[in-house]
Amino acid sequence: MRYVIEVYRSHDGVCGSVASESCASPRPFHGWLELLSLLEPPQPDGAAQDVPPLREPPGAGRAAP
Repeated sequence: MRYVIEVYRSHDGVCGSVASESCASPRPFHGWLELLSLLEPPQPDGAAQDVPPLREPPGAGRAAP
């Protein structure tokens, strides 16, 4: 996969656009996390269901004395 990333600094942080071989037009982003989410491969439809639910550690619901 090949990406073309344009990054600009703004008063709010970074912004720009990402174009890939599989995307017809560049997708804009605002911030590093949004950029990273555009670079991650898409998840299959059932992938999120394979992850077990998070459990709280023992004693997490107790109040401190």
